[in-house]
Amino acid sequence: MRTFLAVEVPEHIRKKIDDFIQIEAKRELPIKWVKFDNLHITLKFLGEIDEKKKVEITPVIEEIGKRYRPFNAQLTGLGCFPNPRNPRVLWIGVKEGSEMLCNIAAEIEKALARFGFKEEKRFHPHLTIGRIKTFCKIDHILEKAITSEPFSVNALTLFKSTLKPEGPIYTALDEFRFS
Repeated sequence: MRTFLAVEVPEHIRKKIDDFIQIEAKRELPIKWVKFDNLHITLKFLGEIDEKKKVEITPVIEEIGKRYRPFNAQLTGLGCFPNPRNPRVLWIGVKEGSEMLCNIAAEIEKALARFGFKEEKRFHPHLTIGRIKTFCKIDHILEKAITSEPFSVNALTLFKSTLKPEGPIYTALDEFRFS
């Protein structure tokens, strides 16, 4: 099963982001916009794992979760990867809570490397809102302001991603609550 670890974003904030997406989608740019149900902050893409691997890593993720207390996060600002001259991924940044998310992601990277997962060099906390299929100018989007109110982050969620022609379907498999 294709999996990733993420932080969920409250429904009312996803609604605000989805409203923004719906307005931008009317421009008919070559951007595959993320669906409302799929808006989250990815901490680590795990890729294909089997049930045995899931059972192996679950206690490790659970232990990481227990080391943290709930904290606030706030989404603000628009950006893209790799850069505005060649945008491929459009995202909303994380202002408040960014350092905590980086710390958690770093712990996950180190812990899961022992199980054969590729260790990523850099983590930049963000919420992906679109993937750009062919080159297009997005300067007008990057100039816009989007900010959420602060929200509580109190768990990590392990998701399964099922790829479908109409887009991926994410299913929560496990939740690892902070203490």
